[in-house]
Amino acid sequence: MAKFNNIFIMVALILASGVMASLAQKKISPPRHVPGYPLHLLHCARRVEDECGKEIFLGMLDKLPVSKKCCLQLIKKMGKTCHDDLDKAIVHLPDYSSRASKAIPKGNRIWHKCALVARHI
Repeated sequence: MAKFNNIFIMVALILASGVMASLAQKKISPPRHVPGYPLHLLHCARRVEDECGKEIFLGMLDKLPVSKKCCLQLIKKMGKTCHDDLDKAIVHLPDYSSRASKAIPKGNRIWHKCALVARHI
């Protein structure tokens, strides 16, 4: 479990640097309300337990379910802004950019499903 947490944090750092380079190339600014965008992404990634980060990440890229526990962490601990920012960061990485057209909608579906789960608790 701790090993995945370290990997997840490393991926967040790589995502952050990759996103910043990609944003710079496309002349897109990170959100104005978020100074230090790479640190923001890292902070976002740390808001959920490592197993939940893995479930959410794999749910976005594959057809894997997100558990009730992880849905609650996504909604109550991570929040919509962090979820959206991490989704966008992931699809800017070369390994995942070809999956962006499917990954972003899946990320949105995960959010909405988890929001429904959280409402019924």
